[in-house]
Amino acid sequence: MRKLIFIFLILSLAMTALADRERVFTVGVRAFNGVQESYRSWSPTLLYLEQNQNKYSFYLMPVFGFEQMRKLLETGQIDFVITQPAEAVILHEKYGSRIILTLLREYSGRTVSYFSSAMFTRAERDDIKDFDDMKGKTLAAIDPEGFGAYWMILKELRDAGLKEGKDFNMVFTGTQDKVVESVLEGRADAGTVRSGILEKMAKNGHIDLKNIKVINSVTDGLPLLHSTKLYPEWAFSAGKDVSEETVNEVQNILTNIPQDAQVLKESGYAGWILPVSYISVYDIMKDLKKGLYEEQPMLGFSDWPFYMKILVPILIIWVIILGYVGFSIYRK
Repeated sequence: MRKLIFIFLILSLAMTALADRERVFTVGVRAFNGVQESYRSWSPTLLYLEQNQNKYSFYLMPVFGFEQMRKLLETGQIDFVITQPAEAVILHEKYGSRIILTLLREYSGRTVSYFSSAMFTRAERDDIKDFDDMKGKTLAAIDPEGFGAYWMILKELRDAGLKEGKDFNMVFTGTQDKVVESVLEGRADAGTVRSGILEKMAKNGHIDLKNIKVINSVTDGLPLLHSTKLYPEWAFSAGKDVSEETVNEVQNILTNIPQDAQVLKESGYAGWILPVSYISVYDIMKDLKKGLYEEQPMLGFSDWPFYMKILVPILIIWVIILGYVGFSIYRK
């Protein structure tokens, strides 16, 4: 009930602000953990943008899949996008959006602009100690398009010589909480979530980390349980029709949030910086043949009726043309 009241207050404040602004910008946010979590995490950021300038209002729109995000951006129904790095890169390359900011998070007093993926199993599973041990097992992940909660681990498994669907099975749960539940309840042998999720669930009392074992645990600059190399954090992108003046204003406001600002406490992140390099995101998509480098399926028998509707008229026209040319030559 408190969450619903909070969302209602946020929307009421936003609607009140619309009347005094010269333009409303819609911000599409990837809602991996549902509508309520999207509003809780990102509404404070949009309110902060409104409070620190008097020209624009910002309306939050939770988006549930890449295709929906693509269509909204392509048709101009959203102006800005906050999403995971692979999706941000694809939208940039295919639909002209620009990555203008990279998210910062703080863990154990350390501010970072990158994250990883944790692959885990139940603590008593002595048969799963490394990626190689996943042969013949079932892995739970959030979504086939998940970056930190699927693709990162998929790359490690493929590098270990394992192929999804052949050497191990996949099950997709829709949320990262459900990934963890499916492993702890024995419906999957192992699971993968973005770094920080296990610690967050433990802090909230949903799980006990003593019941979890992280596979291929990595020790580097990220003070969280994780199993892969590091990749750049979520991106804030602007659509191709957003002016440079507006982009600069958004960048200036969000990169200068004071460390003690309420927006950071409410949203649970540490700030924003100008965009870091996303080249490693291109690399993983190329290695996996996902996203920008996804292989197109071969033409199937079921596709022929569609293509015949196109090819038959073209062939008829060519026959008419060739017949006319042949007849003209014959007459001469």
